[in-house]
Amino acid sequence: MIVGLGILVATFFGKEVVKTITDFTYIPVAGMLVVLSLIISIRFRSTGNHGKAWLLFLGTAISWFIAETTWVVYEFVYHQNPFPSYADAFYLLGYPFLFLFSIQYLKPFKKLISKKMIISTSIIAISVLIPNLYMTLDNTSSESKFAITLGAIYPVADAIILIPAMIGIVLFFRGEVNFLWTLLLIGILFEVIADTGFQYFTLDNSYYTGHPIDILFLWSYILFSFGIYSHIQIFKKKAKISDPKNLFDNKLEN
Repeated sequence: MIVGLGILVATFFGKEVVKTITDFTYIPVAGMLVVLSLIISIRFRSTGNHGKAWLLFLGTAISWFIAETTWVVYEFVYHQNPFPSYADAFYLLGYPFLFLFSIQYLKPFKKLISKKMIISTSIIAISVLIPNLYMTLDNTSSESKFAITLGAIYPVADAIILIPAMIGIVLFFRGEVNFLWTLLLIGILFEVIADTGFQYFTLDNSYYTGHPIDILFLWSYILFSFGIYSHIQIFKKKAKISDPKNLFDNKLEN
């Protein structure tokens, strides 16, 4: 809430101010996600489905941190429009890692995932993809053909990662996965919604860094970070309980 409120307040001071504040908010927020992803990856040490999953998520975090940094360099060093740019290569690179992370993390629950669930979530993802693709490809904006084609890749990537995200949320409401994991899935949903908004406002020539849609991007990073931080805390508690010394101490206390 504080991040969103800060950007909204900065809007009243002009686009240059809100651009500066937003750009230099992205870097520490995305950077914190990298740090937390690295910590949890080291803790799990690539063991089991979850260990492999966190390594994949670390790939997403690093890719998007590089993308955010590249975006800032284009705006503040080269004074160029960051879309399209090399930043997009790193944004898009993060999607395969994120999809594989979701699949790997859901593997332990595969017996609970029915064909009907997969089909229904796929239909929803396609129903989101079609209007987004149409909006991107059939427009009269001044963007180049390359920019429009590049922009069309994002809704496809969003639709792909949306499927496992929605499956995870269904499992949450059925009581099969915990709320902390669901935070990561909600973060993915925010990312998809933000991407859709970014496409619309870019093609409408009304997007600027610091636009309210950026709040959703930042919230997705924050939700990812909070979910990972909570997982780290749980991991610490389990490690403490499993420590032989702590088990002996607990017996003495009882």
